[in-house]
Amino acid sequence: MSKAMIQLDHIDVTFQQKKRQIQAVKDVTIHINEGDIYGIVGYSGAGKSTLVRVINLLQVPSAGTITVDGDVIYQDQVTLKPATLREKRRDIGMIFQHFNLMAQMTVAENVAFALKHSKLNKEQKNEKVAKLLDLVGLSDRAENYPAQLSGGQKQRVAIARALAMKPDIMLFDEPTSALDPEMVGDVLEVMKELAKDGMTMVVVTHEMGFAKEVADRVVFMADGHVMEEGTPEEVFDNPQNERTKAFLDKVINV
Repeated sequence: MSKAMIQLDHIDVTFQQKKRQIQAVKDVTIHINEGDIYGIVGYSGAGKSTLVRVINLLQVPSAGTITVDGDVIYQDQVTLKPATLREKRRDIGMIFQHFNLMAQMTVAENVAFALKHSKLNKEQKNEKVAKLLDLVGLSDRAENYPAQLSGGQKQRVAIARALAMKPDIMLFDEPTSALDPEMVGDVLEVMKELAKDGMTMVVVTHEMGFAKEVADRVVFMADGHVMEEGTPEEVFDNPQNERTKAFLDKVINV
């Protein structure tokens, strides 16, 4: 039986915006097993990105319990000391919509920056960077700067940098949404390779084909709620919730 790697129980996230409260996530409970690819789909503003940022406490929830790899990191308040939380976050890589690369560093230096505090010597670091760039298909771009790369190449550098820390979990927040259509495929191919290697991945995506092909489980969100969860076949081919049906009709038939 697979062990639960990520457990979110009764998660609420409330924002105070001027004089009104906005509840971005409402009583969400999801459990993600080790090695699973978990796709989160739904309308813009549904709370998808907020939910995925809760997993590593980049977004602190208002209520609920977060358990990551057996450790309770939040139970109606942050339960870890800052240093322990930093250690825990090293096990959780995160890829954002925008690449957050350092413009003054080469591709290789951007990836190596993630190894700044590792115990590897210089030769070992260089060897690891070379392997990671080979993994994401950018060995020939090691000495280029971000300004010399396409959007898809920048995102692949960001993935290599996140992988440098050997995380147990990778979170992807709309990793292809800022890319031109012709660049999306390259990034998705790298993610498929990670999936084959058994990496636990949580992917907020609008790429329905990717979610259907690669994910083990898919959740559909609307208005801060989980409306439906199941295998890709259950959610995409036989949705039970009317909101899910309407969403899929809209995005698949455009």
